[in-house]
Formats: sequence, structure tokens, C-alpha cells
Amino acid sequence: MKKILFIIFLALSQFITAQSNGTLRGLLTDKEAGNEPLPFANVIIKGTTNGSTTDFDGNYSISVPAGTHTVVFSFLGYKTIEKTFTINKGQTITINQQMSAEEGVALDEVVVKSTTSKEKSSALILEQKKAVAIKTSIGAQELSIKGVSDAEGAVTKTAGVSKGSKNIVVRGLGDRYNSTTLNGLPLPSDDPEYKNISLDFFDTSIIKNIGINKVFTSEINGDVGGANIDISSKELSKKKLFNIGTSLGVNTQTVSKEFLTIDGTNRFGTQNLSIPVNDLNKYSFNNSFRPRSQDFQFDNSFSFAGGRKYDIKDDTFSFFVVGAFDAGYNFLEGNIKQTTSAGAIFLDQDFSKYDFNVSQILMANLNYKFDAGHNIAYNHLFIHNNKQSIGDYFGEVNPEQDGDLEFQRRQQTNNNEVYVNQFLANYKFSERLNFDAKGSLNFIRGNEPDRRTNKYLLRDDFFSPQTSSAGENERFFSKLEENDYAAKGKFTYKLKEDEEDISVLEVGGDYRYTERLFSATIFNHDFSTRIPIDIDNPDEIFNQSSIDNNIFDLQTGRGRGNNPNAFVPFTYRGKRQIFGAFGNLAYQFSSNLIASFGARFEKIQQRVTFNTNIANSFVEGPSFLDKTYVLPSFNIKYNFNENSIVRLAGSQTYTFPQFKETAPFKYQDITFSSQGNPNLRPSDNYNLDAKYEYYFSSSELITVTGFYKYIKDPISRSEIPSGGNTLTYLNVGDDASVYGIELEARKKIVNNEEQDLEIFAGLNTSLLVSNVNLDENSVAQFTNTSSDLEGATPILVNADISLNKKFNDNTFISSIVFNYFSERVYSVGTRGFENVIEKGIPTLDIVSSYKLSKHYGFKLKATNLLNPDFQLERAGFNGGENVVLRNYKKGVNLSLGFTYDF
Repeated sequence: MKKILFIIFLALSQFITAQSNGTLRGLLTDKEAGNEPLPFANVIIKGTTNGSTTDFDGNYSISVPAGTHTVVFSFLGYKTIEKTFTINKGQTITINQQMSAEEGVALDEVVVKSTTSKEKSSALILEQKKAVAIKTSIGAQELSIKGVSDAEGAVTKTAGVSKGSKNIVVRGLGDRYNSTTLNGLPLPSDDPEYKNISLDFFDTSIIKNIGINKVFTSEINGDVGGANIDISSKELSKKKLFNIGTSLGVNTQTVSKEFLTIDGTNRFGTQNLSIPVNDLNKYSFNNSFRPRSQDFQFDNSFSFAGGRKYDIKDDTFSFFVVGAFDAGYNFLEGNIKQTTSAGAIFLDQDFSKYDFNVSQILMANLNYKFDAGHNIAYNHLFIHNNKQSIGDYFGEVNPEQDGDLEFQRRQQTNNNEVYVNQFLANYKFSERLNFDAKGSLNFIRGNEPDRRTNKYLLRDDFFSPQTSSAGENERFFSKLEENDYAAKGKFTYKLKEDEEDISVLEVGGDYRYTERLFSATIFNHDFSTRIPIDIDNPDEIFNQSSIDNNIFDLQTGRGRGNNPNAFVPFTYRGKRQIFGAFGNLAYQFSSNLIASFGARFEKIQQRVTFNTNIANSFVEGPSFLDKTYVLPSFNIKYNFNENSIVRLAGSQTYTFPQFKETAPFKYQDITFSSQGNPNLRPSDNYNLDAKYEYYFSSSELITVTGFYKYIKDPISRSEIPSGGNTLTYLNVGDDASVYGIELEARKKIVNNEEQDLEIFAGLNTSLLVSNVNLDENSVAQFTNTSSDLEGATPILVNADISLNKKFNDNTFISSIVFNYFSERVYSVGTRGFENVIEKGIPTLDIVSSYKLSKHYGFKLKATNLLNPDFQLERAGFNGGENVVLRNYKKGVNLSLGFTYDF
């Protein structure tokens, strides 16, 4: 009883004391990190022991006796600030303070244990926790620990996201349903086959963090059904910085192979992109059909980063430059097959493929901050990516014809250049009114210069080109030029003066104009008679003498020699403009309940004209789409307490056909060809999400998300009745649905402060069900009445465990990262053909790094350790066994890297 009375007395004393005190609170920001909140700074009432430290949000709160006092703000390496104030009983006073580095003390001379840099996991988790909308981000720190080398690898480490045949798949929705932005501004595609730029272009050296926005808000362009991937580029956060890095690596099945390379290319990825022929009677190609070879392949890379920040009175100016070079080799061996609709195999070939990829990146950021909160910045990004590939295929092409074998060699270069120019400005009219303005000028140049394809029939004991099959020996030149212009402005008005109330009104507008010109010139060799050929020296036949002796005619799709129209390329031109206006109201009804309601207006017009290699009977006139949308959205957030949060979100979006999807240009690959469909219609998407989040600490959480999507007029890749193994894009049915659940967990499983040892574990997984009701009356003649959605992954798992051990000034970090996705539909079957299925793939990577003092760093990576089979299968005819259409392994990758910080 005495203990109870003592506790009651102590509580009562504290209550009485509190009533005679006031409250001092505020926010400390870090000038050196762009006015980000400053955590763990000291706040002390001078001459007393009464004080506190700021939390992860940079906030502090101290109970202070009535009277006049001096508060002292301090942080290691920063200038100490003192401020005097007077407070009354029961009064609350707010004092905010910007902290900056002490004169003569460079930040790189100070060991800062914690920072709110948005490269760090803790800062991004905190931002996710505070946001009204459902948000997921992954930062540079986590990417480094997991050994991720590019943006594509980054987003596939998050729940519900997997790698597709080209770009990513989000919640079962592939490339056409997603969008990509850089610093909130749209990016054009580099590849005519796809809507989005390849995320593997974006090296982690230029990434601050990546936001994966699976929930639509009114500020985002409405053409998104899966997710908007927003890459935030790095900027300088220190006074000065300069570092360099390099690495060497090997692939276990590539390093010692005799490796074929394409004549006319080099290790830097530069080559002649022009068409060398202007007379079909002259064989004036610069490059040989005969590959070159080498016998030892090292992957290699080099990078640098540097920048400096200058104080100009109360303003700051900074520049930051990042550059990188990367080159890698890969050798593949496998098998390809094709079947009839009844499941009979008519092509069965083994293949060897030699891939060399080289890229260069240069990014620059100029940033000027002035008048306590205003900001102007310019970003430039240049990416050059050159992929060189040789594939040799040999085997049966028609088992019913005894003895007939075929050899096919395809030599292909994809040369892409991306130029991004962004202008970003922020003006703070007052503490409550803010204005953001952004604009971009983006240019894409994509070339496929001198793609060489040869097919030789082995019959009667010798190889020869086939007659009456001019397209089987081909040289292909294509060029893509795309200019993309975008502008965006947004006003943000804080509705209440209370700093803890986050009620805001946002209104703004945006505009985007995109123009693409694609052209292709194809040179075919029409042989008049079977003639023996040495497959290792085809230039003995492919030369001027053969034209002069009428062994073959050189022709284009427009005609033969002496045809004045022969050099008119096949083209399509796309133009699209989007006018947008948006508004969003976020209102805090109480400390626990916050809701936002938004709407977006969009007017979109798209016109695609074409003059292509598809017969005129297939199409009638250009493709023209003109649509107006009003897209509502809402987000509701309820805090049970500070760490327990439930969210609900809903929205309407759309999916527009892309230029290539509506242009009837036929692109020929080895086992499939593809062509557009001018009759495609946009899809309407309806989205609903519910999410529960629990935060154990600033770096530990568990979340559960349920989602549902209803899609009207879904678009999917399908085979078409006009030709076997030809893929196109169709509105495959009236509707489709996708629903599932996602789980994410991050937990610190060991925290031994005495030994400076931490071990973290992470897991995210998703279970998904999809269904599309196929149109029974479609010209595609679908084999089944329903199907899973193209790209939908029923089971997806990402797991990792990371160890962090410190030895005085040295740090060792090691991570094991596992990923698995289950089988999914690659294309929907038609005309008796069953669906093509992409088999599930498990991957396992180990990444270790050692930081030696503050200057030296080493990183060892071992990726794809399980070396699984990558397979495409066609589902068995009438329930029979599946037929493997493509099968290969990628090999294990090993690399050792070194960095030096000056």
C-alpha cells in the first residue's frame, strides 16, 4: 500500500510541476544537407542539466520553468547557437534553428553517426511513416549493402515487383502499365518496343533514392496502372567531395571462352551509325559478315564523383559531377524450339550467344539556394549504352524433311543515347505558401546499325543460302529519334499555422509533348541458285563479285536496283500531347486521422502515321486517339498510435497504347516477330489498396498490404492468326482483375553495442491472383476463354540478411540476398496455340564490403550463385506436357571493387 501511495504522490508531484512550467519546442535543420531535419543534435537550457536531443524528424520538446532562459543548440562540427527567451506558466514557445558547419571545419573531417540524408534507410522509412499516401522507397545506402548496380535491380528488391522480359512487372502489370520519372519529371523510352526507358541504364552512382508509387495521386500523370517509378538523382550533401572507384569481374561460363565480337564495333561502344549503301548494284557495306574473336573476358568498370559547396553570404552554391564507365561480357548456351498449334515441334536448335554491354554515364547537378528557402537547380544526365550480341543457332527446322538442318547467325548492336536536361525551382512565398516549378528537355537517339542475319540450309552435305527467301540473309539499319518536352508547376498552401498540423492544399498543372520518328532500311539478298558457302568465311559470297555474276540481287523492301524509291525507309511517326491540371486537399481531422482527396484532369491526343513493311490490306489509315479524363483519388491514414498505422487508398487511372503498339511495323527476332495494331483502345483502371504498418524503431517495421485492380479493355501481347510465331498487342477482353496481398518486414536481429555488431534481416513477399476474360469473338481466336494476365507473378519473394561489424575506424558489411518469382504468362495463346509461360527463377547473391579508415574501400560481389535455368515453355496441347521453347543459364558473376575517398 505504501508503494502505491508513493507512486501516486510522485505522479501528482510531476503533474503539479508540469502545470507551473512552459514548453519549449522546435525544429533543427541542417544547412549542409539542404535544410533537411537534423537528428540527435543537443538542446540544453544553459546553466542546467535540463535538455534533450532532437529526434529523427529534427524535432525537440523541453519542459521549462517560467522565466527567462538561454537555450543552447549544438552538434558535433557545427557552430553552437545560443538564444534567449522568456516563457510563462503553461505557455508553449517554438524556436526553430538552422545549423551550419563551424568556420574552418570541413564536414568530411567530422564523423557524423546519423544523418537524415534521403539515401539512408532510416530517413526513407521515416518519410514513409509520415506520408499521407502509401509510399515505398529504397535508398542508396540499402542499394550498396545489397550489391545492387542499377535502378532495375533496386526496384525488384521491393514487394510486388519483378523483372520482366525487358522492364519490370508490378503487381502483375508489365511495361505498358507503368511509368518512369526522374525527379518527378517524365522520361522518354529508348526502345521503340517499350513505353519506359530501361531502368538498368541508371547506375546506382547517380541514384539518391527510388520511390515506387503503386498508389496513384493526382500529381502523377494518369497513364499508370501498376506503379510510377521515380528516381531521385544525387546532389552534393557535404562541403566537398571527391572519390574514385574501379572494379574487375568475371562470369564463370564466359571468362575463358573463345568469344565472338562483331566487326565494326569496339570496347567503348562507338561505331559508324550511317547507312553505307546508296546504290543497290554496289556492295559497299563497311562491315564484314565474319565475326572477330578473343579468348579472355574481364568485366570492368570505373567511376568518379566530385563536387564542392560555396557559401555566398547567406546563400549557397554547389556543383556535383558523377561519371561512370562499365563493360561486361556474357556467354550463353541453350536450346530453342517452336511448335505447331497441335504441339508438334517444327524447329529445334541449339544456340551459343555472345553478349557484350558497355555504357558511359555523366551526370551534373548545379544548385543555388538563396533567401532562406528558395532554390534553383539544373540537372544534366547523359547515358550511352551499347549492347553487342552474336547468336549462333543450329539444328532441325523441319523434322519431317529428313536431313535438313539450318545454321542461323544474328549479329546485332543496339546503340542508345539519352540526353536529359532538367530545370527545378522552388520559391517560398511565406511559411505557408510554396511554389514548385519544373521543366525538362529530353532527347533519345536509338540506333540498330547494320544488324546482320544469315540463314544457311545444310542439305546434300553443304551449307547454302536458300533461294526465293531473300529476307533470310539481311542487313538491317534502324534509327529512332525522340524529343520530349515537359513542364510542371504546383502551389502548396498550408491551411493552418499550427506546425504539427499537416493540412495542405495543392493545385497545379503540367504539359508534355512527345514526338518520335522511327525509320528502318532493310537490305535483303535474293539468291537465284543454291551455292555452297563457308559459314566461317561468308564474305567469299557476300561481295560485289556475286552481284556482278548474278548469284544474288541486293534489294530493299522498296525494290531492287535502279528503283528510285528503293532507299525510302519504312517509317512511323508518333506525336502525343498531354494537358493536365490537378488538385489535392490533405486535411488533418485530428492527431490520428488524416485524409487527402484529389482529382486530375487530362486531355491526351495521340496520332501515329506509318509507311511500313506490313501489307496495306492490314491497316486503314493512321491511328488517332483523343481522350479526356477526370481521375479521382483518395488516401486515408489513421494512426492507432505513433507506430501503428492503417491506410486506405483508391483511384482511377488509364493505360494508353504506345507508339510502337499501334504502328504496324514488323520487327523480326529469332524465334518470334512482333508488330503493332492500329486498332488498339486505351484501358481504364480502377485501383484499391489497404495497408497496415507497424514501426518497431526508425529502421524496423512490418507492413501488410491488400490490393485490387479492375481493368476495362485490358491490353496484352498475343499471337495473331496472320502468321505463326508473330506477336502483336490486342484488347484481349472486356475486363481483367488483379488482386493480392504483400508483406514486408525489416528487423534488427542482433544489436551488440559492446562488440559494435548489428545484423538486420529483411523480407518482402507477395501473393497474387489475376484473371482476364478473353473475348470469344476476337479476330485473335483465343485458345481459351480466360487466362492469367500477361506478366502476372503469383508468388514473389525477396529476402536478405545483412551483417554490420565495426573495428575502430573500419567497417565490414556483408549481405546475402535471395529472390524468387514463380511462373507467369509471357503471351496469351491464340488459334489453338496454348499460352507461352516464363518459368520461375530463384537467384542468390552475396555482397561484402570493407571500409578501411575514411579513405579506402573494397567490395566483393558474387551474384546468380544458384545459376538457374531461364526457360520459356508453351503449355501442353490438350493438357499434355509443356514444350520448352527456350532454355539457357547465365553463369555466376564474381567481381572485386576498390574505392578511394580523397
